[in-house]
Amino acid sequence: ALALAEAGERVTVFERGQPVEERGRDIGALFARRQLNEESNLCYGEGGAGTWSDGKLTTRIGRNSERVRAVLHALVAFGAPENILVDGKPHLGTDRLVRILRTARKYLEGLGVEFRFGVRCARVNRDPNTGDACGVTLADGAVVAAKAVVLAAGHSSRGLMEALHEEDVKLTYQSFAAGFRIEHPQGMLDTIQYGEKYAGYVDGGKGPLPVADYRVANTVPDGVAAGRACYSFCMCPGGQIVPTSTVEDELCINGMSFSKRSSKWANSGLVSTITERDAKPFADEGYEPLCGVSFQRHIEREAAIMGGGKLVVPVQTAEDFLSETVSNASTLPSSSYRLGVVPGPLHELYPREVTKAIQESLARFDKQLPGFAGSQALIHAPEARTSSPVRIDRDKETLESVSCRALYPTGEGAGYAGGIVSAACDGLAAATEILRAYKSAQA
Repeated sequence: ALALAEAGERVTVFERGQPVEERGRDIGALFARRQLNEESNLCYGEGGAGTWSDGKLTTRIGRNSERVRAVLHALVAFGAPENILVDGKPHLGTDRLVRILRTARKYLEGLGVEFRFGVRCARVNRDPNTGDACGVTLADGAVVAAKAVVLAAGHSSRGLMEALHEEDVKLTYQSFAAGFRIEHPQGMLDTIQYGEKYAGYVDGGKGPLPVADYRVANTVPDGVAAGRACYSFCMCPGGQIVPTSTVEDELCINGMSFSKRSSKWANSGLVSTITERDAKPFADEGYEPLCGVSFQRHIEREAAIMGGGKLVVPVQTAEDFLSETVSNASTLPSSSYRLGVVPGPLHELYPREVTKAIQESLARFDKQLPGFAGSQALIHAPEARTSSPVRIDRDKETLESVSCRALYPTGEGAGYAGGIVSAACDGLAAATEILRAYKSAQA
């Protein structure tokens, strides 16, 4: 939107959820009164799922590339601290992201961008003669015409993906990762990283030493899970575990941190790759490319049942997960998850190969970080939406859908990004191609 608006194009942004001000109130009601707004929550709303996250700005697409630098400079222009331009592991935190998004929205509105919140896109309209995208139909039946449609949906836009499949837009299964969130006392990790002598200098994010974090990865060499990878994902030092469900009977969690990372807990995804072979048995007939979505739904519904409903999360200590024993409620470590936890057999939630990959990797991580799988480590279920389980196939040069011209699948939900920076860069790439197409058409 930024690149197109600055080039003088008329842009309308449709957002299913609410602007960050109202979205914050909806999330507050979820935490305080267990009221889940299915249209405005930790997934849906201005900024997407990334707004209520750790706000990591790390990326694997080249930190010094022109687009990455453009994204970082834009964030600074909208209020991010300048140190993100030089930090090795830059992050913003939810509190800063909310302020940045407000400032960005006001700037874009000044350029003529129209924001329409609380509006769900039901389908992409196609020209009956050419088959090209020519606008969208909204959930209320309104039809909006457009020269181009940038589909920058999040990875939880399941209904929209089903609609695209029904309209013969080519979709392909995309491997993703799923598993759990593991939580430790932040002080324990500080001690592992800095030693007892210096751990106190972290001082809950206020000291001269940064809050300790980690990254772990393992590939299982043999056995039932041979060749499967398991790794940490979106590690949130000084953070908390939050509910990212969009409907109450599909339980899903994620991690987030504020800018100071001052919580007494640290959490991270502990996930393993889900292959198409894993997901195929869960496919709905006629929707085979969306078998990953079906897999996610199955896991989330089973987890919701395991937790007893009302977004209560089933948990298991790492020790008990390894021994496949349901934990004792009276001896559970404390949890940052605010809607309640209950002991459950997490070792029964996923297919056996996935569980074994996580178990064997967890035991190895405990050797690298003593105590990682100890009595203070609490595993929460499930972390199932690490990335999009489906890709909207697009042309490598024009970035248009291979089966629907003028439709630009963009960002994480379309299967082309994996975080705040890479999604923004993909949006810039789409804008560049749209402007190039307009210029060619006018020549």
